[in-house]
Amino acid sequence: MLRYTYISLIMERLNLMTDSIRSSIFLGLAFLGILLMNGLYFMMPYEALNPYEYLSGSNLSTFQVLDILIGGAVVPFVALATGYLIHAFRHYGMGNLAKVAAFVLALGIVQTFFIFAFDFLPGLALMALVALLFLKAHWAVSLLAALLLFFFHLTANVLVGFFASVGSPTDISYTAMQDVQEFTSVFRSTDYFAIIALNIELFSRNAVSTLYGLLFTVLPWLLVGMSLGRLDIVRFIRSNPVMHIILFIVLAGGGMAIKMIQVLKLGSYSGRLLAENFGGPVLALGYFLLVMYLTTIVPSSVLEVFRRMGRYFLTLYILSNVVFMLIFYGIGAGMYGEIEITALIWTVLIILVFLMVLATVMHRYRIRSIEDLFAHNSENGINR
Repeated sequence: MLRYTYISLIMERLNLMTDSIRSSIFLGLAFLGILLMNGLYFMMPYEALNPYEYLSGSNLSTFQVLDILIGGAVVPFVALATGYLIHAFRHYGMGNLAKVAAFVLALGIVQTFFIFAFDFLPGLALMALVALLFLKAHWAVSLLAALLLFFFHLTANVLVGFFASVGSPTDISYTAMQDVQEFTSVFRSTDYFAIIALNIELFSRNAVSTLYGLLFTVLPWLLVGMSLGRLDIVRFIRSNPVMHIILFIVLAGGGMAIKMIQVLKLGSYSGRLLAENFGGPVLALGYFLLVMYLTTIVPSSVLEVFRRMGRYFLTLYILSNVVFMLIFYGIGAGMYGEIEITALIWTVLIILVFLMVLATVMHRYRIRSIEDLFAHNSENGINR
């Protein structure tokens, strides 16, 4: 323990960065996208509507820009970061990592019931348990499994649906008015038990299809994150920085170009299907490579605040959802369906700054957090 602490202090003073520190920075930087994505679900019945019908004017224009930047990319990015995190702590063993994933799964389900029905955390934790089966496999096995899952999803689910719908009269994403009315009525009400009941209903609705989707939209990127860690991508970046930048430009530019199809097709079913299931993950991989590059050229002291946010990721994430609930739901300020996208962005930025300050205070005064429940201690635990 003393040796580990001594080595950690030496590396910090030499401005070196380990895989575990790097993975925490990934999670910390992911907070902006996560807050924006969750904010859309908290502020309006985003799950049940077509934004191109629901929004208009400058509000729609702002949403289009936001959707190009984060739509379909946030969850794959977090999955990539989580996969890299699993790689960074692989020496803790499959059993210990499985216990952590099971704990996060249980915590995510509880949060889904009582706070946020559309939380991605349970699905991410469940797929992390599956990804742990590849913990000791060769990197090529993990990468091949990820590619097979992604390309099967792309061909069997995405492209088939895209070509079947494009150009047809039914190529429209309709707003489910009954769900919109139900969401609005319940989430604006002050009846917290009604909110809990709706959350549980939404969580259990279409469970089989949701699980099927997770196997193709989350698991592949967990495996890719693990594979990139084993391939020592950091060494590749340092020896081939220009090629890495070109790769980022190709992936990010290609992902945004694919997502532009949705904008040009005005939110059609085919455009949304292709943008979120192909453009979003490709863009997420580009973002991941960009952040990886930044961790190799930017001093770790500059990124320290994001490392701290990643260190307390679960605590800060749940707290942010509680804040959103108090802002938008009827048990709080009741702003559900009342504010525009621009106001949401400013709200997210304020919450982000608050989380940065809170992470710094928690680190400075060693305040106990949820992460301490599955760590040996606050400094040397698995959540470092």
